Amino acid sequence: MRIIPFFNKNKERDGEIIVKELNINLTHTSYKIIIENGLLDHIADYIKTVYTNKKIFIITDDNVAKYYLKKVSKALEDSYIVESIVIPHGEASKSLTEYAHVCEELLKKDIRRNHLLLALGGGVIGDLCGFVSSSLYRGIPYIGVPTSLLSQMDSSIGGKTGIDFFGRKNILGAFKQPKMVLIDPLTLNTLDPSEYTSGMGELIKHGAIGNKKLLTMLMNTQEMNEDIILESLSVKKKMVEMDEFDMGERMKLNFGHTFGHAIELKYGYKHGVAVGIGMKMALQMGLDLGVTDKEACDVICHILDKYSFPQVEYNYKDYLHDVIYDKKNLAGTINFIFVTKLGECVIYPIKEEELGVDTK
Repeated sequence: MRIIPFFNKNKERDGEIIVKELNINLTHTSYKIIIENGLLDHIADYIKTVYTNKKIFIITDDNVAKYYLKKVSKALEDSYIVESIVIPHGEASKSLTEYAHVCEELLKKDIRRNHLLLALGGGVIGDLCGFVSSSLYRGIPYIGVPTSLLSQMDSSIGGKTGIDFFGRKNILGAFKQPKMVLIDPLTLNTLDPSEYTSGMGELIKHGAIGNKKLLTMLMNTQEMNEDIILESLSVKKKMVEMDEFDMGERMKLNFGHTFGHAIELKYGYKHGVAVGIGMKMALQMGLDLGVTDKEACDVICHILDKYSFPQVEYNYKDYLHDVIYDKKNLAGTINFIFVTKLGECVIYPIKEEELGVDTK
């Protein structure tokens, strides 16, 4: 965290403007994550630091557009020519059909390889826009402007992009790092309560696997603030920097996802809610295997209950068949993620045949 004078647009503390910043440093690229209340009002000031051409193409959905498309377009119009594409909200837009539609609209609007995409929205917009960015012209730069808690906590950083296909979540995708991620926490004021709960799933996950301090903060407050956002992002920053392409340490970020993806697709839960349910399932499996500490299980489950996750019980054994076909299955081995104790976890590989599941 740094506290510096900045633009005189943010909330103030003792006459200083508070801007929180993280730097993601990877082998071939680096980028900043900026967290600032009121950032959308002067978003062009940040974009100018990484982009010098004159056209920006905003991709957003119909829900987010109602609140922020006009605001962001107005903030950009003095410096850029702005085009926008608005798609239907919801997971169904992460499809080949919508991907093709967005690419077609961009080409109709005469996008060029050196133009910039702006992903204005939640996780669906970020994943879809990032995938378009990775593939159109074999690569177009993009900036993430996440407006949901889920995307601010998790999906807007790290470079994973993708769409759903063949009944499987994010099965088509690519790694494509953004030029910058710009987070305005004030966008959370217009968030639907169900989306807030969804975002809490990823946030609680970050505490469970790598930040005991974050779990303590969550136990002691129910108000979202910039410090909680920063603590959560610091967990993902560390793991992305250690393992950019998800072949080792970064797999720990999949805690709750192995079962959560199956639950999400089968019952239609929002992603972060499904992750929360998936965490409970993984905690139980970890207990049964003697890997997970009982106190850690109790505390994490208590926090999930505190933040209004569904009081449902799914037996993880009933979903082992589904996880065999998850994209995390590497040549017949599924890397389960189990919490060992609060703030710590382990990658636990299990071969298909050891699960005792009939795959015929």
